[in-house]
Amino acid sequence: MYLKLSVIAALVAVATAAPSTTTTAAATPSSVAAPIIPLPPFSGTLVGAYPTQDKIAPTDTPLVKQWLAELNLTSVATWPVVPFTAGGDPQNPKAIPEAACDWTETNCINKDITTCPLGVWGLTYDDGPTEFSGKLYDFLDTTDQKATLFYIGSNVVENPALARRACGAGHQIAVHTWSHNPSTSLTNEQFIAEIKYTEMAIKELCGFTPRYFRPPYGDIDDRIRGLLWAMGYTSVIWDYDTNDWMMAPGGTRTMAQVDAAFAQWIAVAPTDKTGHVTLEHELYANTVAAAIENLPKIQATWKAMPVSACINDAHPYHETNITLATMNGAKAGISTGNTTASATVSVGGATATSSAGSSTASGSADHSTSAGTVSNVVSSSVTVMAAAAAVALGQMLF
Repeated sequence: MYLKLSVIAALVAVATAAPSTTTTAAATPSSVAAPIIPLPPFSGTLVGAYPTQDKIAPTDTPLVKQWLAELNLTSVATWPVVPFTAGGDPQNPKAIPEAACDWTETNCINKDITTCPLGVWGLTYDDGPTEFSGKLYDFLDTTDQKATLFYIGSNVVENPALARRACGAGHQIAVHTWSHNPSTSLTNEQFIAEIKYTEMAIKELCGFTPRYFRPPYGDIDDRIRGLLWAMGYTSVIWDYDTNDWMMAPGGTRTMAQVDAAFAQWIAVAPTDKTGHVTLEHELYANTVAAAIENLPKIQATWKAMPVSACINDAHPYHETNITLATMNGAKAGISTGNTTASATVSVGGATATSSAGSSTASGSADHSTSAGTVSNVVSSSVTVMAAAAAVALGQMLF
């Protein structure tokens, strides 16, 4: 179940490695549409004091000490840190107690989101933003498709323009740690630092703080869950793994093999008992190519949307004035006053035709489902301060 962590850890480190001082943004392509979610000003250079990229976040900085002091960790489970080998595998998986509810060892779920309602495909991409992300975002734009993007903090500071583009486009942005190390291998202090530094980068660039998290490699137990709950997070795992990370340069898996996995899922879709949450990556050129190749097939079979949309959580960020579109018709935008202006956006691709159930935002894997047809396009609106953003809003809407 650990997905060959020793291989994945090395590959992610190579694919995402970058000098720690690189924080200057590249210009956003002129063809990119104006944001539907207004973004904070950005000079092109990050001002936050961030750790070394691709290394476990330090715990002795004033910021980390402040974050730790602000948290109540008295209810966090006391399961021990899991020792990992230098290659990224647990030294003794059999020693992990069953009561720890370790997902990678026992598929144990405790308030984790693993599926969407029947007929719905929770579209997610991990490990961004990378140099390959722009091509994926272009395609998502052309198909009017929103997704959940689980961002590595180190990659956010390396590729700030791409992060801002995705935030402004209305994708759900979520946290995937700072350095992509196995969560249970980290101390409480290290894990909190990894989450909080990633939060800080996203907040600086996008103006909001995520409430959703995906553990690298799916590595999570009740100690890590307790830390997440203390920080206000919901964990998202998956039930369909594309294994796209195994394509070159990650391994020898071919595009045909990845395509075959999608084909198999589509073939059995008529007998589905639930919807799905997928594991895909924006890590390599090949993973992006696989995503682009298969997304139209997914849209023709399921209603594809971000995870927050499929559980009808209109507020996937701590800033509750920000709303993202949901399956039950919530509107996307920012509330900053009494003036409202609308823009049409869809939570998913317009080609999807499948029926799906409804769900309440329970924050867990147990979502109630009822029969009903999901409309092909969920209209969204953007609420802005007219006096401050009239010109930008005009560009945004037309």
